[in-house]
Amino acid sequence: MKRVLTALTVLIYSSVLACGGDYWDGMSYYNLFAQTCISEKGFYPFLRDSDHAFYGDSNYQERREGNIALWKEVFPNWSEEDIRSAVYGSFNWPKQKTPIENRAAIYIDFAQTCSEKLSYRQRTESWDYDEIINTSEQDQSELLTQAMVQLGEETNTQLKARYYYQIIRLFHYSKNWEDAVSFFESQVENKLPKNEIYYYIIDQVAGCYYSLKQFDKAAYLFSKVVSKSADRKESAFLSFNFCAYEAPNLKTFANSLEDEKDLLLVQCLNNFSDDINNLQKFIQLDANDARVELLFIRALNNVERDVLPKDIGVSDKTLPYYGDNKNYKELLKIAEKQAQNTIVNNTDFWNLSSSYLLFINNKLDLAKQKLKLVNTLVEQKKSLEILYEIFSWTGISDSNEKYLSEVLAVLDKEEYAEKDDLEHIVLDYIAHVYYKNGQIAKAFLVHNSLEDLKYLSSLSLLNALEKFYTKSNKNGFEQKLVSESLKGKNYLGFINHQKGIYYIKHLNTKLALECFNKASKPKLENKIPKSVFSNNTKECFECDVEEMMLDEVYKSKAFSFIKEEFELDELATYLIALNDMAVDKVQWKAKLANYLLGNFYFNIGNTGYYRGVLYGAGNCCDYNYFPYYDYFNENNLVGENIIRDNKGYNLSNIRYYDKRYFELSEVAETYYQKVLDLSADKELNARCAFLISKCELNSYYNGKEPQAIYTVNSTYGKFELPKTNGFRLLKEKYTDSKFHDMIIKECSYYRHYSNAN
Repeated sequence: MKRVLTALTVLIYSSVLACGGDYWDGMSYYNLFAQTCISEKGFYPFLRDSDHAFYGDSNYQERREGNIALWKEVFPNWSEEDIRSAVYGSFNWPKQKTPIENRAAIYIDFAQTCSEKLSYRQRTESWDYDEIINTSEQDQSELLTQAMVQLGEETNTQLKARYYYQIIRLFHYSKNWEDAVSFFESQVENKLPKNEIYYYIIDQVAGCYYSLKQFDKAAYLFSKVVSKSADRKESAFLSFNFCAYEAPNLKTFANSLEDEKDLLLVQCLNNFSDDINNLQKFIQLDANDARVELLFIRALNNVERDVLPKDIGVSDKTLPYYGDNKNYKELLKIAEKQAQNTIVNNTDFWNLSSSYLLFINNKLDLAKQKLKLVNTLVEQKKSLEILYEIFSWTGISDSNEKYLSEVLAVLDKEEYAEKDDLEHIVLDYIAHVYYKNGQIAKAFLVHNSLEDLKYLSSLSLLNALEKFYTKSNKNGFEQKLVSESLKGKNYLGFINHQKGIYYIKHLNTKLALECFNKASKPKLENKIPKSVFSNNTKECFECDVEEMMLDEVYKSKAFSFIKEEFELDELATYLIALNDMAVDKVQWKAKLANYLLGNFYFNIGNTGYYRGVLYGAGNCCDYNYFPYYDYFNENNLVGENIIRDNKGYNLSNIRYYDKRYFELSEVAETYYQKVLDLSADKELNARCAFLISKCELNSYYNGKEPQAIYTVNSTYGKFELPKTNGFRLLKEKYTDSKFHDMIIKECSYYRHYSNAN
């Protein structure tokens, strides 16, 4: 029965014991208080775990520590390794066995025979409950007879109990459930010490009651196994779940204080009632029971999940973040009361918990005082000492940074479950202090590498990073921040490189050139092609440039100074030259220079064909050029504005707030308008009108409200587009151009506009 219940519940259990968390739950909060601080290791399986059925999924049951400890009474001079080998493995017994060793060997041989005979119950691959439960029973009468004979010959109390277990197991698995119950009631119940083998027996009897549909009795017995057995807690708890769904009223079996506590525990675990009321009920029953610690630590872990979120970054949360959770206040009251209760033995656990909850309640001085009362739980105490020290800082001095370096060096060498969370919350907090004190370079470098600057376009951050790098007499922690940010890059070279890109996008090409000249020329993986000064009339980011960039004005002799491929510093010189040419007194030079500048700024915008070219990246198939596609940035915030406004807790996730829209289409539009102002060329002007409409459409895509809209019905569905001035101009002035004849066939957007207007 036990294996049946265990097998069946594996499929449903992750949704049951996961306590309402999802896959990411275990990654979303700081677990700084080790749940394993509870005094009873046997209850570790029921600590909170979002990713596994039981805590850590470490299969405590398979270690059979309770059974081995009991065998140690039979073999007091044996090692645990030899006991395990004798009971579960292949063991070379001594030639001269003592009388007790001889009788134990006889029993172990019999027990192994029983396991082999019953192994058919474990062979099915089915997950169907009826198929498993209806596995054909086999005749076990010979084994039962042998067990009865050997039982009659045995005098050792523990070995007799083990024979009782095998007899009941044989009855159970051969579906003689009533015989098993009858044998238990007449021969075993109230006649054996309540040790581990007794709870092995109870586990089997509970399975028989379940099969007899006496669910309340089965659930009651399974609750005993959960509370008292060392080895069978997990499987008994799974079995209890089945019984509890069927049992009408378990309270009728609560005839003693122990019964009440056993049933309250499994009901709390089964219903995931990590709430304060159930915890207080258990304390009223027995404040000194170790299970109070279990229920408390589960509730405390729930508090951590709410008040210590990870990766809060530039959000409006803080550490701790209280939100709607008020349980941390109630848990503090309970911990302090337990610590002061004279009948409670494990006062260190309660003082430690009280200290930690005082920290969560933002009472740091009291937390430190309470922590001094703790004499055991050394690793946890040491972690909290570090936590409290660093969270007491409102600014960070050289001595603070020295302490921080020492702490991080120690944490890097140590291995325990909460070490990583302690290290990361420390980094989160110091990054917060740096950020709120205006030290944005350090705030950034705590969590980010230089590579994360690539798309942020924050001049204030770039300037701060440059100033920090050139600071003299940097201490060890500051040097570490610099070295860990590099990842093979030239620090100042990279900063100036990013500044140059910033200035190009902000139309200050002379400053861009100065920065590129100081940047030690970090080469682009892909050089910039001259066709960045061309334009396209259809949109296809995955298409080859030869198919797209058909306009060839940029190839004229007037622009022969532009190389076929070039680096960013050369681009800056070309832009300076084109801007000078754009105000030339020779009209054709001015109009064509303005035309190329319009093409360039549109092409590097977020709907342009060369939208990744300044970073040496491609343009294809990446929708992150639009802020509203970003999962991490629902509000379309921009890094440079976040930093300017000192928004959020720290800069740990600032990399997700790239600036993707620089209004470059509007810049391009002004250049195209200058072409129209200077030009009498009908074909060139028609193309510029169309290109202006593309600029206006880009602005619409990036959130600018249109003055009017029209509807397009296409094979992709029905959608709305802005009525652009470019389309209006093209239809009103240039319908007699060859360009118009071409574009009305090629561009369905314009065709729908033209037909509707």
